Amino acid sequence: MPTAAQVLVTFQRQIRTALTNYDDLVAAVAHRPRRVAMERLLAEQCVHSIAVRWEAFIHDLIIAYIEDRPDYCIAFLKANLTKSVEAKHKGFAAWVTVTVPSPLTRAQIGEMLDPEGRNVSAESASALAQKANNLLAAAYARKFSLSAADGRFLDLMISIRNYLSHRSSGSMKILRTRLTEVDGADPASPMNGTVKSVAVYLNTKPAGAAHSRAKVVGYNVIALAAKLV
Repeated sequence: MPTAAQVLVTFQRQIRTALTNYDDLVAAVAHRPRRVAMERLLAEQCVHSIAVRWEAFIHDLIIAYIEDRPDYCIAFLKANLTKSVEAKHKGFAAWVTVTVPSPLTRAQIGEMLDPEGRNVSAESASALAQKANNLLAAAYARKFSLSAADGRFLDLMISIRNYLSHRSSGSMKILRTRLTEVDGADPASPMNGTVKSVAVYLNTKPAGAAHSRAKVVGYNVIALAAKLV
């Protein structure tokens, strides 16, 4: 089973590969008649891919931490199960015994967290911290209590991912709210900007920045991942 450190290495390699592929594709369309439109599309695709890989990284990382120290997660889930049974059949609850295999396999941990096989994910930095506090031993859970700046970046990336997935007015409203929060806290952040078109926003290289915002997202998420291991 991969350790947390191995999960990190795999994720960071995937993101660096995604950024390299992005650069190669941008170069490939440099002389095409619709170059700008293609660059914007590539920026969207790059960031969406990065955000999806982040979700998979979080899932794999949490499972690696649980595999290393499963007792806290087991205790939390047992307590929830007991409360659920007591709420519906209080007398029956005293007869229920939960036996957990030892050691747990990665597949068993995944089924324990979600029988339907979905990734362990969170819609915000605060939700991620809460999930970590519920499922992980304190030594691991505290890693997920992000700094304010990292939390704002993660919330913004998640909002961009949601917009690119749904293209809804509601997801755009949340994205703009997240941008306002970043701008209010750090006016110099390269992620700041007015969003009328997400494709234009991601494809733009802010003044003084070395890269487009699409690549800034990639480099930031590589650094953020390292703080969780």
